[in-house]
Amino acid sequence: MSDIAKLYPVLARGCGEWTGHYTHLGPDGEFLDTHKVDTFSAFPTDGSADFSLRIVNTWEDGRTAEFTMVADHRDDRLVWRDRVVGWMKEIDDRTVYLNFTYADDPSVRVCEMIQFSPDGQTRARTWHWFKDDILFKVTLTKEERIKA
Repeated sequence: MSDIAKLYPVLARGCGEWTGHYTHLGPDGEFLDTHKVDTFSAFPTDGSADFSLRIVNTWEDGRTAEFTMVADHRDDRLVWRDRVVGWMKEIDDRTVYLNFTYADDPSVRVCEMIQFSPDGQTRARTWHWFKDDILFKVTLTKEERIKA
């Protein structure tokens, strides 16, 4: 385990491969979209980054979107480096909180909470999406661990 991973025990326990579904709802609860999500996270030991996350989204019609993001440890947080601008931090023994904007559209801000189950085999994520500080979408995610 890397020295950085020791600073983030919840994320370290959650490293590996997860699968689940995103369900996107409008601010009044109306259904917007759903799709499969596979995530892969790690604390690299090769010096490339302090934390890495790869996300693969797959829709029923065959469309896919894949993103890789990396973060570095600064000021007691993991600070995103590329696609998103912001940070993540553990707030208790099974909760991680993220706050970020998109580099290509800073008017969109996302607040995300990740809750890990006590046995580490499931997690739930909730995203609140704001455009110019007005809520426009909520994302609910239920995931299962595939591989540690």
